[in-house]
Amino acid sequence: MDDSWMLPAEAIDYIVENCTENATVLEFGSGHGSQLLADNVTLYSIEHDESWMEATSSNYIFAPISENTFSNEYEQRGWYDVDIVEENWPPNVGLVVIDGPPGTIGRFGILSVLHRLQHVPIILVDDVDRDDEHLLANYLSKSLGMSLTIYDVVKPRKSGTERKFAVLLKED
Repeated sequence: MDDSWMLPAEAIDYIVENCTENATVLEFGSGHGSQLLADNVTLYSIEHDESWMEATSSNYIFAPISENTFSNEYEQRGWYDVDIVEENWPPNVGLVVIDGPPGTIGRFGILSVLHRLQHVPIILVDDVDRDDEHLLANYLSKSLGMSLTIYDVVKPRKSGTERKFAVLLKED
């Protein structure tokens, strides 16, 4: 297992430390770190890859990749089926993790549910060491009026490249 692609330990720690025990967390893209989250919060995972469905004790929602206006605008390959995401958005989401779909597909489709993100107090965007994810985090911060903090990750990817994630917080 190449855990350098897993949600970083620092990001998991941030989520656990900043969410109450029964907080609802919605993650886009699941993986080996999902179980660590599911052990501490009520976790919902939007996933396009059927091989990850039921891999952990998260509440999985299968949403295949489909064409998306925002993805097209940013020259990406699509995003989760927006109708499925909308129909399955859990109530009272306290934190959203944007860690999927993979960068080879793209994450700008999240802008399709920007109206949902307006009600979320904390958003975590993984992989902001990559240009597209960094641009997305900045766009969300400005559009939603949230503060943006970028965190360095101690353990680099197996390739040796650095890792960073961003946390966006509602400003009081």
